[in-house]
Amino acid sequence: MSPPKEFTDQKLVIASKQTVQIRELDLSITNNGCGRQWESGEKRPYCELVIKRKDSTVRAGNNFKPVYIGNIEITIDKMNPWGREEDSVPPGGCRVWVRKLAGR
Repeated sequence: MSPPKEFTDQKLVIASKQTVQIRELDLSITNNGCGRQWESGEKRPYCELVIKRKDSTVRAGNNFKPVYIGNIEITIDKMNPWGREEDSVPPGGCRVWVRKLAGR
């Protein structure tokens, strides 16, 4: 019997209305869709993400700043609110980077 697989950093593409799970971290990320919103007189992209880990839930996606949930860092790497296939990210989808932090 082999030891449990240790989590490594991952970049994940999450389509609109899709949930991805990372079982090693007891983590799920749901993308309720990406779009554009007016902010300070200009259109800005956003994604409505719901991140769950154990008993914690975090909502994120209106900027590219990292989100922390326990010792996990989640950063939106790319959003596609424009409605066309772009850099392997489907319309309404996003690409996120999930990292496990040491000592946090």
